[in-house]
Amino acid sequence: MILVGQYDSPVTRRVAIALHHYGMEFTRDTRSVLSQAGDVAQISPLTRIPALVLPGGEVLIDSAAILDHLDELAGPRALIPASGPERRRVLQFTALAQGTFEKALAVIYERHFHPPAHHSAPWLARCMSQTRAGLAHLAARLSAPYACGADLTHADVMLTTLIWYLTERLPEVVDTTAHAPLIALAARCETLPAFRAAALSAFETMPKA
Repeated sequence: MILVGQYDSPVTRRVAIALHHYGMEFTRDTRSVLSQAGDVAQISPLTRIPALVLPGGEVLIDSAAILDHLDELAGPRALIPASGPERRRVLQFTALAQGTFEKALAVIYERHFHPPAHHSAPWLARCMSQTRAGLAHLAARLSAPYACGADLTHADVMLTTLIWYLTERLPEVVDTTAHAPLIALAARCETLPAFRAAALSAFETMPKA
């Protein structure tokens, strides 16, 4: 398998962490979705990452769809319960963390691609408010020792990649007091082998505006 995308993208990194956790072999295509968009578009028609190229050439897009396939291959080792309320809880926590990332990304792209004079203040304020609301709800839903209870799940993976991204890219939304439990869990997860194996390299950081 070939994972397309750089680890500066939390949703790409979450796929890589799952691949490492499951012990599934893969190689990487680290072409940039920004500076090498034409090349990425030949693989992923929406020029979005991550994409996963399967051994037979089939290309999967969208991290949730990719992880659904990997979970099927992993079977009982999957980072999500098979059914019931526990599965829904993991799915909802993960969706909330990913949605929070998407709102933060909207702020970062607005600042990166538009000069300050062309920033939409109402749009930025709305997305910042949604990002902060997402973090507040994640903190309120957090369990122990992991995000959704006793076991490591996709919720922990998405939360950890989110916290890294916000700390690096939008630190003004991260409150070290209010979000201390989220930060602590993310820090603990970063010490796990699968997370360390998917650590960022220097070239994978999007240039700051």
